[in-house]
Amino acid sequence: MTTFFLRLYGFFKKHRVAMWCSMLLLFLLFGLLATRIHLEEDLNKLMPSSKNEDGSTKMAFASLRIKDKTFLLFERKEDITAEELAGVCDVFVDSLMARNAELDTLCQPVGDVFYRIPEDLMLDGIDYLSEHLPCYIDTAIYAGLDTFLTIGHMEQQMAQNAADLQSEFGDMFPELIEMDPIGLRVVLKEQMAPLMQTGGSYRTLDNHFFVRDSSVCIAFISPNFSATNTGQGSRLFVMLNELIDSFSVTHPEVKVSFHGTPASGYYNASTIKHDLVGSVALSLILVLLLLAICLRGWTTIPLLLLPVVFGTLFGLAIMYVLKGQFSLMALGIGAIVLGVALSYVLHVLIHYKYVANSETVLRSEVKPVLLGCITTIGSFMGLFFIKTDLLLDFGLFAAFAIVGTTLFALVYLPHLLELEPNKLNRTAFALIGKLNRYPFDRKKPLLAAIGLVTAAMVACYYVKGTQFDADMHNLGYKAELTTYSENLLRSKTFMGDKSKYFASQGKTMEEAIERFHSLSQKLDSLQTLGLVKSYTHTDQIFVPLKVQQQRIDAWKAYWTEERLDKVRTLIRQTAPAVGLTPEGFDSFFDYATADYSPDALYEAGIIPAGYQSTLMEETYSGDYLCFTSVRCANDTLHDAQSDYHRICSAIANEPNILVLDTYYYTRDTLTALNEDFNLLQWVSMAFVFVVLLFSFRFNIRHTLLGFAPILLSWLVVLGAMALFGMKFNLINIIISTFIFGIGVDYSIFVMNGLIGSNGQNRELLTYHLTAISFSAFILIVTVCSMLLAQHPAIYSVGFATLVGMVSAVVLSCVVQPAVYRRMKHEG
Repeated sequence: MTTFFLRLYGFFKKHRVAMWCSMLLLFLLFGLLATRIHLEEDLNKLMPSSKNEDGSTKMAFASLRIKDKTFLLFERKEDITAEELAGVCDVFVDSLMARNAELDTLCQPVGDVFYRIPEDLMLDGIDYLSEHLPCYIDTAIYAGLDTFLTIGHMEQQMAQNAADLQSEFGDMFPELIEMDPIGLRVVLKEQMAPLMQTGGSYRTLDNHFFVRDSSVCIAFISPNFSATNTGQGSRLFVMLNELIDSFSVTHPEVKVSFHGTPASGYYNASTIKHDLVGSVALSLILVLLLLAICLRGWTTIPLLLLPVVFGTLFGLAIMYVLKGQFSLMALGIGAIVLGVALSYVLHVLIHYKYVANSETVLRSEVKPVLLGCITTIGSFMGLFFIKTDLLLDFGLFAAFAIVGTTLFALVYLPHLLELEPNKLNRTAFALIGKLNRYPFDRKKPLLAAIGLVTAAMVACYYVKGTQFDADMHNLGYKAELTTYSENLLRSKTFMGDKSKYFASQGKTMEEAIERFHSLSQKLDSLQTLGLVKSYTHTDQIFVPLKVQQQRIDAWKAYWTEERLDKVRTLIRQTAPAVGLTPEGFDSFFDYATADYSPDALYEAGIIPAGYQSTLMEETYSGDYLCFTSVRCANDTLHDAQSDYHRICSAIANEPNILVLDTYYYTRDTLTALNEDFNLLQWVSMAFVFVVLLFSFRFNIRHTLLGFAPILLSWLVVLGAMALFGMKFNLINIIISTFIFGIGVDYSIFVMNGLIGSNGQNRELLTYHLTAISFSAFILIVTVCSMLLAQHPAIYSVGFATLVGMVSAVVLSCVVQPAVYRRMKHEG
């Protein structure tokens, strides 16, 4: 390969126009493709799909609309009435919708705000029920209905009818009593009682939604975007925060807060951006300042960054071609991995600073740089076999970005370095050289201390092992406002229980409702076992059309002419005694003999869209879901014996039934990931070992010495995490591959320098150590900046990375030369 790059260098040196044209053309091509990629900004990229028992996909959670709702809470801080609190809610929602309307139609983030019950809802509901009465009467009722057609029952019911007509209910809805002389409404009330079981946490006042103690008024925002689209979601939450700031001044007696999946996605994405722009950008400024001082001139900095920019564009362009989209979090962490690619550029640039001859640089650097590139990509191999989008995105991007950076550094950078006078800060390089020439590898106390610490960490790992955090909640950034809002609503409505959504799935809404029966049966059996406390019987609100037809047929079969004559006789006998006229109940006979047909309530427009969307939805992927809210004991999800976990396990195995909790499925996925990752990591190590063996021409001693720092630095990280009680998570796994990759590079370059220093190129080790010094400084500064990050997913990588970096540098630059010298002496 060295010969190939030398010939390519010679060709471009003779044909400068071809060199410039090809470089600019590639920049334009990759840049154009990179700008077209869609950056996914939400942690849903980490989430799996729900699975059937056979492993086939049920539903991708990103497709769910119900997750996109935002809860808007108005908390009473001073002594104001519920009506006044509801008035503040009205003004706030009106202001929000006014701002929403000012935006272009395609950019309006708010779709609907459900915050009060329409005034005509009750009237419309009664009219609908009257027109479809048999559809909502269970056929089991008819077995005992004959007991209603007795003189004793009718005397009691007529007295109740007279009392109801004199009540407020009778003043508002007298027709309901007139159409029901025998008391069917009592049976319907008993039938619908289960629907009320999960509604005890809320109440309605002045047609608004309140918690039980009336201290918090609630509104529900349905956005025009998916929770994963935090770009459009930011408009909503910017508007909400501006309005909250404004209302805190004009209405100090009310505290407004909000929470929900879109809000969490927005704060996650904005915090990641803030951390990347803030902490990482500041560290890069510090790094560039140092490099400018050491390399004498700002013109060298663009040459240093140009290959990394090219590699980044190349990686994004390939990701666009392969997938069309890319995780923002993977890009953020990938920016750190570009530090590995930057080390290759540094080796070429630093070597050129010493010798000022591009051909000489290529003869010495092509082999170790390409070897470092191949082995670093090999260190990411484990990520390619893990079925999590973010890990796959990261692995692919890191591999392609490193390839692009490496090729640019070997093909175009040597020509660019020749365009300006070769200058360097000799004082700075002298200090670095003096540090590198210091015989750390000959200091026995230092070597003993390193050996002792390494042995202790390895022992710690083998004694304690590694722990894995399967709780995805610990990876998301928790904003103060949304955390306060969640805790407030939980404290007002939680009642010590846990409430979670489950659903039946179908290709049509009717199919989803029909399949809800299986879910209902399963929940009934779990309720009998005491695991489920209560659940929403959604199929009693949205009755399947087939069931409606069966009920209509049962209604017609029951109300024979003989029974109708009996009712007429009973009314004439009992109505006058309580002051009612028999003719007032004639409408009953019209309803009893009317021609009914099944009707889909969800298409009737009776139920407000904001409420209906909590009971059913058409997903973004075109499937239909029918929901139920299940209440159970508030125990931990992590315990497989907990009530909630047992409920989920029983339901998840059923076809066409979903547990709408990403973390339930993620827990199983991450547990399997924990078991698989160590194996995958050892496979990657085996690959690196084989590559080193071929590179060192099957010299087993050189191969083992080159491989030892890689293995030991990894074990030191595992031991340090075990010692300090730190757990692995998805992000730490990503960074562990990064630690492994940088350890590979440092080991290879030091080994290459040690072997080369025995031949004609005695200064090669000095060149490599200088480049490693710059690379290590850049990476350590960047990693330390991550410790200042607010986002836990970014912050979590700091400890493991710092330990891995320091151990990789120490083992490669101190221990490796000491062992090599001893091997040489013994040889």
